[in-house]
Amino acid sequence: MTVAAELLRNGKGVQSAAVDNAIATASVAAAGSVRHAVMGVDADYSAAPAAGFKTITLKFGTVAKFVWRWDFTKGSFQRNLPAPWHAEHGEAVSVELEASGTPAVTGRAGLWYASR
Repeated sequence: MTVAAELLRNGKGVQSAAVDNAIATASVAAAGSVRHAVMGVDADYSAAPAAGFKTITLKFGTVAKFVWRWDFTKGSFQRNLPAPWHAEHGEAVSVELEASGTPAVTGRAGLWYASR
């Protein structure tokens, strides 16, 4: 089986809890010699935040690998990556969604990934 086929077959998803006006973080913990490959990210709010543009950050370990700005007045954010982005062996991966800035507007972040 090719690496690409194995990643697709073993894909998983993780999503943060809905958090009220705080940073929402979905993460996959570091594990020994395991290497995580991120294939996509998503983020949404329960309602459009007052300031529509918010930041979504993909991190490998503690390093921001990619930052998106999205206007949430246009709906939720979803990105399939053009190819799996691989973290180093034993490195955690996470995605963070900026706090809504509006009380009672909850946010959630998620990512889909595979590990090998």
